Amino acid sequence: MNVTFEKKDDLNAIISVEIRNEDYQENITKQFKDYRKKAKIPGFRPGTVPLGMVKQMVGKSVLFEEVNRLTSEQLYKYLQENNIDILGQPMTSVEKESVTDFDNYGDFTFHFDLGLAPEVKLNVSTEDKLTRYEIELDKKEVETEIKNLRRQNGKLETMDKSETENDSVVLIMTEVDKKGEHKDGGVFEQEVTVLPEVVKSKKVKKQLVGVSTDDELDLNVFDLFNDNEMVITQSLGIEKEAVAGLSKTFKGKVKEIRRVVPAELNQEFYDLVMGPGTVKDEAEFETKIEENLGSYYVAEAEKQLEAEINRMLEDKHHLVLPDDFLKRWLKETKPETYNDENVDELFSTESVVLRKQLVREKIAEEQNIEVSDEDINQTSFAYTAQMLRQYGLNNPDPAMIQNFEAKNREDKNYLMRIRDVVVDKKVLDAVKELITLKSKKLNVDKFYEEVKKFNDKGAK
Repeated sequence: MNVTFEKKDDLNAIISVEIRNEDYQENITKQFKDYRKKAKIPGFRPGTVPLGMVKQMVGKSVLFEEVNRLTSEQLYKYLQENNIDILGQPMTSVEKESVTDFDNYGDFTFHFDLGLAPEVKLNVSTEDKLTRYEIELDKKEVETEIKNLRRQNGKLETMDKSETENDSVVLIMTEVDKKGEHKDGGVFEQEVTVLPEVVKSKKVKKQLVGVSTDDELDLNVFDLFNDNEMVITQSLGIEKEAVAGLSKTFKGKVKEIRRVVPAELNQEFYDLVMGPGTVKDEAEFETKIEENLGSYYVAEAEKQLEAEINRMLEDKHHLVLPDDFLKRWLKETKPETYNDENVDELFSTESVVLRKQLVREKIAEEQNIEVSDEDINQTSFAYTAQMLRQYGLNNPDPAMIQNFEAKNREDKNYLMRIRDVVVDKKVLDAVKELITLKSKKLNVDKFYEEVKKFNDKGAK
């Protein structure tokens, strides 16, 4: 057996594996004899079938499997022993034709194209300065949170008339032409529920407050849905491509008005939100809300810091990838997803993820980052608890969390995803120690102004 490596450039190479007859002959002969002992063929006692007949029956498949096994074994052994990092998987070379005559027991030569991982040189130091925000709460934040919780846990009542912008209005929407008549082929009598509070247009918000059942309104549909294409398509039940052709004016007939009556501040409410017996009066409830908000905004600040670290790492590490090889590999391995028409567009997203992964792996290697079973267990528990909170269980019982976590672990890919989360977190924590962080105190509104500036800059 012989393996040769030909580097075409920094990102592409060809690896060739030569398998000679003497490399596989002994093993396939043994397999033929084993088959001969077990074969049940009419006219022959077990073990007496002619070896030539055995070769004729199973020789090609046995040869194929053995040669491919040896080829794969030698290929990956060479890559490992020579510390060659590749992206994707080796693919049959398009430049060199392999010698693969399985009808005869001769020599074989396989040529494979390789996409090589770029060399990653970390460019992170104390010269890199980022801000860790310390968000200061005020009484307004606590009051707003309590108000929202009371509404979330309140009772829904049907009213005859809308009185405030917090009253939901159910409209029967019909697209109309310049004459005010149903537009031919347009949206017809689509039921839509609107909360005036979230409508940005002052004119439309004013139209929706004070209406009664069966009132008819002329509404600018784009202002009604804050010019949000996704909300428009979902609310009106139309395709994204149809949004541009919509009439601005819709007739909206008020079908129903719904009002949420906030929950009372009592023990039943406290137990529902915080868990039985956690708080006993309004003062304790406010204190707990303040603690929870504090924890939430600490997490928000840390999430923003990590977003800025991610952007910094991306900006400081412009890795070049073997694009053509990887696009070909994606099309060949996942033809149901990638084809000639979409591979360029989809690869632009894939390549960002891959570059990020390569930088993460380099940091993990240089910082000697390891993942323990305890890391996996703690992260899995926290992930499951957060998932339950998203479904409305604010204080899930530990036994319930463990039960759901056990079900999650039945998915064979679950623990691998959790491990990726652990590595990502440890890498980001390591970077925080490598750079310079300065603290900045600000209130909630100012913090989200900083977040918006950061997001707007990234969108350019």
